[in-house]
Amino acid sequence: MTEESQRRDSPDEAANSHGVEETSSYLGLRGRLRLPTQMIGTFIMIPRVEIVEMAVIAGFDAVVFDLEHGAITVEDLPPLCAAAAAGGGATIARIASHRDIEIGRALDMGVDGVIVPHVSSISTAHALVEAARFPPSGKRSLNPYVRGLHFAGSEPNALDNANSNAAFIAMIEGSDAVEIAAEIGDINGIDGLFIGPVDLAGELGFPGQPEHPEVVAVIRKLIARLCERGVATAIYAPNASAANRWFAEGVSLVVVSADSAVVIDAFKSLRGMINPLGS
Repeated sequence: MTEESQRRDSPDEAANSHGVEETSSYLGLRGRLRLPTQMIGTFIMIPRVEIVEMAVIAGFDAVVFDLEHGAITVEDLPPLCAAAAAGGGATIARIASHRDIEIGRALDMGVDGVIVPHVSSISTAHALVEAARFPPSGKRSLNPYVRGLHFAGSEPNALDNANSNAAFIAMIEGSDAVEIAAEIGDINGIDGLFIGPVDLAGELGFPGQPEHPEVVAVIRKLIARLCERGVATAIYAPNASAANRWFAEGVSLVVVSADSAVVIDAFKSLRGMINPLGS
């Protein structure tokens, strides 16, 4: 681990004072990203409490609400977060853009962390981290009476606690970002890097083929570099086989498939096993 990554702010330094087994829920998402444990998540595209509840009941550690590509809006987040939290699941919002207000609003709604897409420069990464932290650590706008501050942000230490607990994960999706990923991961306040194999595959000349051998090879090398640097990694996996491969490579958080993909696959599988008379 680099000296810079050791200097990163940490959630109450709890990872150093508690055993892994007894701290996973205590530490929250940000703390768990700093432990040698692995988490499995899935993308949520459909803004339904029942979908979130089923994912958590099924055993997923985290759900990622896709505000970039899904039908979910920031207004949908409070009940979805409550549904996940009731079952012990961590909540993450993938933001649609680099706008400060989108990062702040998602955190105001109570998600445990944000994934910000298409981070491809050091300067951009610094600016985005600041949008997720209240002053003096950043420039996040404050309304104390929001869900993310337990409706009591004027209480002592509320802002410090929010800064300590909110996880910030930068997405690495382009060739330029891959080259400087380790440096982005070393930035104070960045808790992990999420590798986006779908868009990266397109940049590498294999659109729609995140499992192409050349794409997988590039990602393997990137994960090895990040792990050597002590940077927590996350990645999307289209299926269980890919998820198991990335876990074996040392990835901290694998986000497998999406609710809509799981549902359509189940419907197709069920329909394929049924043969109506005369068909």
